[in-house]
Amino acid sequence: MVAELRIRNQAGQIYSRALSAAYRGGIEIHDPSIWAGREPEIEDKMLRDADIAHAVQYRKHLIAGRRWNVEPQRDGSPTAPLSTFVATELLATIKDFTNARLNLSSAFFSGSRFGFIHGRPKILTLGDGQPRTWWLPERIEDMDKRSFRLKPDITEDSIGAHWQRYDIQAQEFVDLSPQAATRLIRHVYNDDQGSLGHGRGLRDALGWWWYAKQNVFDESLQASERFAQGILTAAVDGARDSATGLPNEEVITAWKDVLEDLRARNVLVHDKADEVSTVQVQGEGWQLMKDLRDEFRSTIYTLVMGANLTTSANEGGSYALAAVQENSTEALIQTDRESLEETLTRHLMGCVWKLNHRNLVDLGIHNDMPKFSLAQEKREDPLQRAQVAQTVSAMGVPISVADVRDQTGFKKPEDGEELVKPPAPTMDPLAALGQQFKAGAATP
Repeated sequence: MVAELRIRNQAGQIYSRALSAAYRGGIEIHDPSIWAGREPEIEDKMLRDADIAHAVQYRKHLIAGRRWNVEPQRDGSPTAPLSTFVATELLATIKDFTNARLNLSSAFFSGSRFGFIHGRPKILTLGDGQPRTWWLPERIEDMDKRSFRLKPDITEDSIGAHWQRYDIQAQEFVDLSPQAATRLIRHVYNDDQGSLGHGRGLRDALGWWWYAKQNVFDESLQASERFAQGILTAAVDGARDSATGLPNEEVITAWKDVLEDLRARNVLVHDKADEVSTVQVQGEGWQLMKDLRDEFRSTIYTLVMGANLTTSANEGGSYALAAVQENSTEALIQTDRESLEETLTRHLMGCVWKLNHRNLVDLGIHNDMPKFSLAQEKREDPLQRAQVAQTVSAMGVPISVADVRDQTGFKKPEDGEELVKPPAPTMDPLAALGQQFKAGAATP
């Protein structure tokens, strides 16, 4: 313990001074991502890897969800039904909303993601039936984080920063107007102080495994020919210079070119006195590279999804472990969904509420902005959910028919469609006999 007390750790000084220098640069607060600094197109290259692309896309789809709704900020509020109705009607006009959420959900990989809300005015009769001009969101344009930058604001009393967007026509970064800032969605993942407002995505952790996987994959491609065809050896006369006793490079090069050409044509011709043979390579090297590729694939999937086993097993220890890891993945996805819900409530709902403030004041719901919510969807067993619905319904608890159909996989029947009729109720034979006896006794 005494030795540790004598250590003068400079980590705090180094971090604090580096943080101060980042803000005092004056031009831009750069993204501190190691891999973004080493390779500007790192995300595009990483997503060309099949394992990374599969894991990232799978998590994005789970986060974005299929169903959404709006919920009141305060339970029991007298204006909550009207505010949720108005919010639902306004957000329902967004085209390709699922794809927009899918793009925003990639913040867990990139660190942050931006979207710009496009809309237009339209006369509607919402709430009290009076026609009013409402601002309707139509679509959310996906915007790469690389088209934005943080510009520091340095004064005598404080140090801050604000976002700028790159103007393609002006070919420079410009400040956002108040209206543009209102319609901008900025979804940040793991926003800590060290990320300087850019977020801390998984790409930095994935980068090292992607780099190693690429090198092993290249080595595997080069080794496939050696392991499949073996190594060709040739013992020929004149390979050494008679005067110097050293290898004759011209003869060796000529033989090498001839053998490579013949082998490419699946033909091998040589003098009877020369010895040409093929040495088969042992498989230990290939097995090592295969194990490394499996290790990289497992680690990448675990890093992205929080688990590396699927639920395809149906018994034994692997099935139990997969069930536990599925719960870990679900907890991870639910946290990401809640983060996306908060972002869409703050930016999307806030934009709609601000641009329609006058109408909301007329309806008396301007102070009751609802929350955006994503359905916590998890793949369930239809038989199990049907049994649960039957039990809960028997207890007198009201259940949504749409939820029962969605969780059991049945759609709403169309008009005129043939329906499956419930079986006729059966009666115990003794009970039926008792009823007949009572009916006979009651007859005069």
